[in-house]
Amino acid sequence: MKRMKHRLGATLATALVLFPLMTPVAQAKTTAVSRMIAPHAASYGYYVETYQNNVKANQTITTNPSFGLLYTFDKLWSPTAGQKDPDMIAKAIAVTAKATQTRSAAEIKRSYLTDRRVLMYNSISGLGPYAQAFIQNAGAKTDYYDVPAQPQPGKTPYSKVKWADPESKLGAMVQLVEKARKYGATGVPKHFFKFIRPYRQDPQHVLPNPYLVNVMHDAPQDDYDFPSGHASGAFETGEVFAYAVPERFQQSLTRSSEIGYDRLLAGRHTPLAVMGSRMFGTAVTASVLNDPTNQTLMKQAYDEAHSADLLKSPLVNKNDDDFANYQTNQRNYRYRMTYGLPQIGDTKIGPRVPKGAEVLLATRLPYLSQRQRRIALATTELPSGYPVLDDAEGWGRLDLFSAANGYGALPETTKVTMDAARGGFNAKDTWKNDLTGKGKLIKQGTGSLTLDGHNHFTGGLQVNQGENYNWVRRPRLVKDN
Repeated sequence: MKRMKHRLGATLATALVLFPLMTPVAQAKTTAVSRMIAPHAASYGYYVETYQNNVKANQTITTNPSFGLLYTFDKLWSPTAGQKDPDMIAKAIAVTAKATQTRSAAEIKRSYLTDRRVLMYNSISGLGPYAQAFIQNAGAKTDYYDVPAQPQPGKTPYSKVKWADPESKLGAMVQLVEKARKYGATGVPKHFFKFIRPYRQDPQHVLPNPYLVNVMHDAPQDDYDFPSGHASGAFETGEVFAYAVPERFQQSLTRSSEIGYDRLLAGRHTPLAVMGSRMFGTAVTASVLNDPTNQTLMKQAYDEAHSADLLKSPLVNKNDDDFANYQTNQRNYRYRMTYGLPQIGDTKIGPRVPKGAEVLLATRLPYLSQRQRRIALATTELPSGYPVLDDAEGWGRLDLFSAANGYGALPETTKVTMDAARGGFNAKDTWKNDLTGKGKLIKQGTGSLTLDGHNHFTGGLQVNQGENYNWVRRPRLVKDN
């Protein structure tokens, strides 16, 4: 998959080529970068400002932000006229069909549990070594632990068990998740698009999970595919967890993407539905994290996570981690961003960074400014052209997994100031992306920053304090004492 950082020239090249190398160039570059990260309004405005308008009463792309955000699907499907792009829809259904035909016994079990459990509970495993501490100190519960002896009867309802206790020791984390879920209802956009489930469009090739075959058969006809409620709930919960526990940022995101993939494995959804849900869930989470009324709760959630009730709990088990392999996480997450579907739209659209999206990186890259976090998002995002993902604001193209690795390119002189006394990522961090661009990196402060990519940025490296290491392509440490 091509990374956006290799395409920054599409946005910056004109400014860099047409202006001579003198003082005005710096201003030209700055202007170009500011343009690159400027928010783009959609038909509904900005999601972070209108997110509470996703209600049944709002039935247009201008009044309901979920409709406007996901309206890219209209290029493929019309709720009144049907298929607009039969070839892409066939490709998407084929991805689901292959997943159902090749799934393992472990995947059958996991996708069954994902289907039956309360949505938010599904994301807990992304906490890895801290999952058991969360379960105990958040009062988390489920009534599904294994597959049944026989397929579940038709009309069997989803679990009604309360997933966690908002009054528990980790109550602020629970409440913050539930804030996001409150505005993440997918039933409204599902009934707007009315896209039929894949196992009903192609019953010969899309095979329902054997333990859900009766449940899926008896599901109502208006139980639609796009977007996926389980997947949107996964990204909302996983991204809240990533905010509160940035030490598990990429692992939580990977688990969110796995839950989305489970919906394909079960035969419930197309990849298009899951891709749309990543956009939707991310927009909802960023909106909740930007809301001024939630700031106190967010701090409480972060503080709870970094207490003896979670990260410092005696229940922590370092050997309990399904997401311990970084390379596997990276490969799986990136594949699940597009599911291998081809680009069909304009491939030359410059970066799009939604208004307020930078809050998603606030605890993972705490030493960067809001502007710098927007640049990190812009220089790591997907190229344009993939089905569904080219919304006006840019939610579909965000690659939060890669953005958690720092900048993807240095389009301008960049100062990074770290404070070791603050601990965590302020004290020590690693940028794993392959840095390109013409900018210069200036490291300041008392923390240490490792550049662990195959780096090719040409502006050079300057360390203003302490020990200065010569810049090399891979790896290198930037450290001030």
